[in-house]
Amino acid sequence: MLILSMWRSYLLTYPFLAVYVLLVVPAFVPITWATGSIRPIYWMAQQGCRIAFWLSGVRLRVLDRQRAFAHPCCVFVANHVSNLEAPALFATLPRIAVIMKESLGRIPLLGYAMRLGGFICVDRSAKDSRKKALDEALRTLRSGISMLIFPEGTRNPAGPLLAFRPGPFQLAIGAGVPVVPITIHGAQALMPRGKTHMRPGVVTLAFHPPVETAGLTEKDRLDLMTQVRACMQAAIDADRD
Repeated sequence: MLILSMWRSYLLTYPFLAVYVLLVVPAFVPITWATGSIRPIYWMAQQGCRIAFWLSGVRLRVLDRQRAFAHPCCVFVANHVSNLEAPALFATLPRIAVIMKESLGRIPLLGYAMRLGGFICVDRSAKDSRKKALDEALRTLRSGISMLIFPEGTRNPAGPLLAFRPGPFQLAIGAGVPVVPITIHGAQALMPRGKTHMRPGVVTLAFHPPVETAGLTEKDRLDLMTQVRACMQAAIDADRD
Protein backbone atom coordinates (compact mmCIF):
# COMPACT_ATOMS: atom_id res chain seq x y z
CA MET A 1 0.00 0.00 0.00
CA LEU A 2 2.82 2.42 0.86
CA ILE A 3 4.63 1.72 -2.41
CA LEU A 4 1.37 2.17 -4.35
CA SER A 5 0.63 5.53 -2.71
CA MET A 6 4.17 6.72 -3.44
CA TRP A 7 3.80 5.62 -7.07
CA ARG A 8 0.52 7.52 -7.37
CA SER A 9 2.05 10.70 -5.93
CA TYR A 10 5.40 10.76 -7.72
CA LEU A 11 4.44 9.27 -11.08
CA LEU A 12 0.84 10.43 -11.43
CA THR A 13 -0.28 13.31 -9.19
CA TYR A 14 2.81 15.52 -9.16
CA PRO A 15 3.53 15.18 -12.90
CA PHE A 16 -0.12 16.00 -13.56
CA LEU A 17 0.12 19.16 -11.43
CA ALA A 18 3.30 20.28 -13.17
CA VAL A 19 1.76 19.86 -16.63
CA TYR A 20 -1.49 21.46 -15.47
CA VAL A 21 0.31 24.59 -14.25
CA LEU A 22 2.36 24.79 -17.45
CA LEU A 23 -0.80 24.67 -19.57
CA VAL A 24 -3.31 26.61 -17.48
CA VAL A 25 -1.31 29.62 -16.30
CA PRO A 26 -0.07 30.79 -19.74
CA ALA A 27 -3.53 30.18 -21.20
CA PHE A 28 -5.57 31.95 -18.53
CA VAL A 29 -3.33 34.82 -17.40
CA PRO A 30 -4.02 36.75 -20.64
CA ILE A 31 -7.75 36.21 -20.02
CA THR A 32 -7.31 37.75 -16.58
CA TRP A 33 -5.44 40.70 -18.06
CA ALA A 34 -8.12 41.21 -20.74
CA THR A 35 -11.17 40.85 -18.48
CA GLY A 36 -9.79 42.09 -15.18
CA SER A 37 -11.37 39.04 -13.54
CA ILE A 38 -9.50 36.35 -11.66
CA ARG A 39 -12.50 33.99 -11.72
CA PRO A 40 -11.54 31.85 -14.76
CA ILE A 41 -7.99 31.04 -13.65
CA TYR A 42 -9.10 30.67 -10.02
CA TRP A 43 -11.77 28.14 -11.05
CA MET A 44 -9.25 26.22 -13.12
CA ALA A 45 -6.85 26.13 -10.16
CA GLN A 46 -9.57 24.68 -7.97
CA GLN A 47 -10.30 22.00 -10.56
CA GLY A 48 -6.60 21.14 -10.68
CA CYS A 49 -6.55 20.58 -6.90
CA ARG A 50 -9.67 18.41 -7.07
CA ILE A 51 -8.27 16.27 -9.88
CA ALA A 52 -4.97 15.89 -8.01
CA PHE A 53 -6.78 14.60 -4.94
CA TRP A 54 -8.76 12.18 -7.09
CA LEU A 55 -5.59 10.87 -8.73
CA SER A 56 -4.05 10.35 -5.28
CA GLY A 57 -7.08 8.53 -3.92
CA VAL A 58 -7.79 11.29 -1.40
CA ARG A 59 -11.48 12.02 -0.89
CA LEU A 60 -12.70 15.26 0.70
CA ARG A 61 -15.66 14.94 3.05
CA VAL A 62 -17.18 18.32 3.88
CA LEU A 63 -19.50 18.88 6.85
CA ASP A 64 -21.82 21.93 7.01
CA ARG A 65 -20.41 23.41 3.82
CA GLN A 66 -23.15 26.07 3.82
CA ARG A 67 -21.38 27.85 6.68
CA ALA A 68 -18.53 28.67 4.29
CA PHE A 69 -20.96 30.60 2.09
CA ALA A 70 -23.10 32.20 4.80
CA HIS A 71 -21.23 35.54 4.55
CA PRO A 72 -19.83 37.29 1.47
CA CYS A 73 -16.57 37.96 3.30
CA CYS A 74 -15.01 36.43 6.41
CA VAL A 75 -11.82 35.16 8.01
CA PHE A 76 -11.52 31.38 7.80
CA VAL A 77 -9.27 29.83 10.46
CA ALA A 78 -8.22 26.16 10.48
CA ASN A 79 -5.92 23.75 12.28
CA HIS A 80 -2.73 22.80 10.49
CA VAL A 81 -1.04 19.38 10.78
CA SER A 82 -0.25 18.50 7.16
CA ASN A 83 0.50 19.96 3.75
CA LEU A 84 -2.86 18.59 2.60
CA GLU A 85 -4.96 21.22 4.40
CA ALA A 86 -4.17 24.23 2.25
CA PRO A 87 -5.06 22.61 -1.12
CA ALA A 88 -8.07 20.85 0.44
CA LEU A 89 -9.43 24.17 1.69
CA PHE A 90 -8.58 25.96 -1.56
CA ALA A 91 -10.55 23.32 -3.47
CA THR A 92 -13.55 23.69 -1.15
CA LEU A 93 -13.85 27.32 -0.10
CA PRO A 94 -15.24 30.26 -2.07
CA ARG A 95 -12.75 32.87 -3.30
CA ILE A 96 -10.02 33.40 -0.71
CA ALA A 97 -6.60 34.96 -0.32
CA VAL A 98 -3.87 33.63 1.93
CA ILE A 99 -0.63 34.88 3.44
CA MET A 100 2.22 32.78 2.07
CA LYS A 101 6.01 32.63 2.29
CA GLU A 102 7.94 34.80 -0.13
CA SER A 103 9.66 31.68 -1.50
CA LEU A 104 6.33 30.35 -2.78
CA GLY A 105 5.75 33.56 -4.66
CA ARG A 106 9.00 32.99 -6.55
CA ILE A 107 7.91 29.65 -8.05
CA PRO A 108 7.80 30.17 -11.83
CA LEU A 109 4.27 30.61 -13.24
CA LEU A 110 2.55 29.31 -10.07
CA GLY A 111 3.90 32.11 -7.90
CA TYR A 112 2.79 34.73 -10.40
CA ALA A 113 -0.69 33.20 -10.61
CA MET A 114 -1.02 33.20 -6.81
CA ARG A 115 0.01 36.85 -6.57
CA LEU A 116 -2.42 37.63 -9.39
CA GLY A 117 -5.13 36.02 -7.25
CA GLY A 118 -4.41 38.35 -4.36
CA PHE A 119 -2.26 36.00 -2.30
CA ILE A 120 0.00 37.95 0.04
CA CYS A 121 3.73 37.20 0.07
CA VAL A 122 5.61 37.83 3.30
CA ASP A 123 9.37 37.86 3.78
CA ARG A 124 9.77 36.56 7.32
CA SER A 125 13.36 37.78 7.47
CA ALA A 126 12.19 41.39 7.14
CA LYS A 127 11.65 43.22 10.41
CA ASP A 128 8.28 44.75 9.51
CA SER A 129 6.99 41.80 7.46
CA ARG A 130 4.19 40.87 9.88
CA LYS A 131 2.77 44.40 9.97
CA LYS A 132 2.91 44.76 6.19
CA ALA A 133 1.17 41.41 5.72
CA LEU A 134 -1.58 42.29 8.20
CA ASP A 135 -2.10 45.70 6.59
CA GLU A 136 -2.42 44.12 3.16
CA ALA A 137 -4.72 41.41 4.53
CA LEU A 138 -6.96 44.07 6.06
CA ARG A 139 -7.19 45.86 2.71
CA THR A 140 -8.03 42.53 1.09
CA LEU A 141 -10.88 41.89 3.53
CA ARG A 142 -12.24 45.40 3.10
CA SER A 143 -12.27 44.84 -0.67
CA GLY A 144 -14.62 41.89 -0.10
CA ILE A 145 -12.21 38.95 -0.44
CA SER A 146 -12.12 36.43 2.40
CA MET A 147 -8.86 35.39 4.05
CA LEU A 148 -7.76 31.88 5.05
CA ILE A 149 -5.31 31.84 7.96
CA PHE A 150 -3.81 29.07 10.09
CA PRO A 151 -3.77 30.75 13.51
CA GLU A 152 -1.19 28.34 14.99
CA GLY A 153 1.31 29.89 12.59
CA THR A 154 2.98 26.58 11.75
CA ARG A 155 2.17 22.92 11.30
CA ASN A 156 1.33 21.14 14.52
CA PRO A 157 2.84 17.61 14.51
CA ALA A 158 0.38 16.18 17.07
CA GLY A 159 -1.53 16.82 20.26
CA PRO A 160 -3.63 19.83 21.30
CA LEU A 161 -3.77 22.97 19.21
CA LEU A 162 -0.75 25.20 19.57
CA ALA A 163 -1.18 28.70 20.97
CA PHE A 164 -3.05 30.91 18.52
CA ARG A 165 -1.67 34.13 17.16
CA PRO A 166 -3.98 37.13 17.55
CA GLY A 167 -3.49 38.46 14.00
CA PRO A 168 -6.48 36.72 12.32
CA PHE A 169 -8.84 37.92 15.02
CA GLN A 170 -7.46 41.44 14.92
CA LEU A 171 -8.11 41.41 11.17
CA ALA A 172 -11.68 40.14 11.53
CA ILE A 173 -12.51 42.84 14.07
CA GLY A 174 -10.80 45.55 12.02
CA ALA A 175 -12.73 44.58 8.88
CA GLY A 176 -15.97 43.88 10.76
CA VAL A 177 -16.31 40.38 9.30
CA PRO A 178 -17.10 37.04 11.00
CA VAL A 179 -14.60 34.35 11.88
CA VAL A 180 -15.47 30.90 10.52
CA PRO A 181 -13.66 28.11 12.41
CA ILE A 182 -12.75 24.97 10.44
CA THR A 183 -11.38 21.73 11.84
CA ILE A 184 -9.67 19.28 9.51
CA HIS A 185 -9.56 15.62 10.45
CA GLY A 186 -7.57 12.77 8.90
CA ALA A 187 -4.97 14.80 6.99
CA GLN A 188 -2.09 13.84 9.25
CA ALA A 189 -2.60 10.12 8.61
CA LEU A 190 -2.60 10.65 4.83
CA MET A 191 0.39 13.01 4.67
CA PRO A 192 2.33 13.31 7.94
CA ARG A 193 4.71 16.19 8.46
CA GLY A 194 7.99 15.47 6.70
CA LYS A 195 6.42 13.19 4.08
CA THR A 196 6.02 14.25 0.46
CA HIS A 197 3.61 11.62 -0.82
CA MET A 198 -0.13 11.24 -0.19
CA ARG A 199 -1.84 8.09 0.97
CA PRO A 200 -5.38 7.27 -0.19
CA GLY A 201 -8.11 7.98 2.33
CA VAL A 202 -10.62 10.54 3.56
CA VAL A 203 -9.94 14.06 4.80
CA THR A 204 -12.87 15.62 6.64
CA LEU A 205 -13.39 19.39 6.66
CA ALA A 206 -15.85 20.44 9.36
CA PHE A 207 -17.21 24.00 9.23
CA HIS A 208 -18.35 25.42 12.57
CA PRO A 209 -20.81 28.26 13.21
CA PRO A 210 -19.46 31.69 12.26
CA VAL A 211 -18.47 33.91 15.17
CA GLU A 212 -19.67 37.46 14.62
CA THR A 213 -17.42 40.44 15.33
CA ALA A 214 -20.00 43.23 15.09
CA GLY A 215 -19.55 45.65 17.97
CA LEU A 216 -16.15 44.25 18.99
CA THR A 217 -13.04 46.39 19.33
CA GLU A 218 -9.36 45.51 19.29
CA LYS A 219 -9.40 45.00 23.06
CA ASP A 220 -11.80 42.06 22.45
CA ARG A 221 -9.44 40.17 20.13
CA LEU A 222 -8.04 37.87 22.82
CA ASP A 223 -11.53 36.91 24.01
CA LEU A 224 -12.52 36.22 20.39
CA MET A 225 -9.37 34.16 19.89
CA THR A 226 -10.06 32.15 23.06
CA GLN A 227 -13.66 31.48 22.01
CA VAL A 228 -12.68 30.26 18.54
CA ARG A 229 -9.81 28.13 19.82
CA ALA A 230 -12.08 26.45 22.39
CA CYS A 231 -14.60 25.61 19.65
CA MET A 232 -11.91 24.07 17.45
CA GLN A 233 -10.23 22.14 20.27
CA ALA A 234 -13.57 20.68 21.37
CA ALA A 235 -14.22 19.45 17.83
CA ILE A 236 -10.74 17.90 17.56
CA ASP A 237 -11.12 16.21 20.96
CA ALA A 238 -14.54 14.86 20.02
CA ASP A 239 -13.11 13.35 16.83
CA ARG A 240 -10.42 11.51 18.84
CA ASP A 241 -12.95 9.98 21.30
